[in-house]
Amino acid sequence: MKPGQTQTLTISEQISSGYILRDDNGEKAFIQKVFADDSWEVGREVEVFVYQEEGNLKATTEKANAEIGEFAVMTCVQSLPTGAFMDWGIIKDLFIPYKQQKSKIIEGKRYLVYVYIDEATGLITGTTKFKRNPQYEDLPFRSGDKVDLIMMNESELGWNVIINKQYIGLIYASDVFKKLYPLSEETGYIKTIREDGKIDVTLQPQGFENVDEFKQKVIDKLNDNYGLLYLSDKSTPDEIKDELGMSKKNFKKAIGSLYKDKVIEILEDKIRLL
Repeated sequence: MKPGQTQTLTISEQISSGYILRDDNGEKAFIQKVFADDSWEVGREVEVFVYQEEGNLKATTEKANAEIGEFAVMTCVQSLPTGAFMDWGIIKDLFIPYKQQKSKIIEGKRYLVYVYIDEATGLITGTTKFKRNPQYEDLPFRSGDKVDLIMMNESELGWNVIINKQYIGLIYASDVFKKLYPLSEETGYIKTIREDGKIDVTLQPQGFENVDEFKQKVIDKLNDNYGLLYLSDKSTPDEIKDELGMSKKNFKKAIGSLYKDKVIEILEDKIRLL
């Protein structure tokens, strides 16, 4: 059985307070009756999340915000001298020992947490201490892949981010075209996987094949401004970034394609919707 992970177990016994579940190796976990429904019966397979409580394995049909090896944003529900308890989406709170806190965790505040099994205790544990931009091997990404991001923190280079809840990457400051906030969620795209295993990410799709997204942004802004947009080839990258949240390169691709399609007219200091 794999504590801290979602898995499929078999109902082996029904008792007054719930059910006993087994895995293929015969290990048992208990699940409360409140998490079952009328269709549960002995022999049926059910998908559950397994956690630990007072030395016993228990299960729930609730979905944890993060499983072993994943990051998630969690709220502290109780802070003690020995550690903090975090709401991670299931009935049992996740414990972060004091030594695993990058800074003191305060009740009611939100934090980025990594979930792992503590080698010394064998218990599911959380930490707010993790490496910046580690080196990875055998990454499941290719350049251009669309990914989910959690914003970590801003640095001199740009923004450190969590990719698909599992990997740490970097968005360079030159690729940031909108206001970003720590712990917010964004959609991103894999830009480069470097030879050292580090991951560069961008907030905008790369390549001319993705120009449709930028064209739509320009059209939407034109519609919001009565068909006029005071931007042109002569506009600075900062002016385009502030108005449209895109790079000058992508802006030029978009308006060039819109002009070719006879959707807009390009004037000296502005573009106009036809």
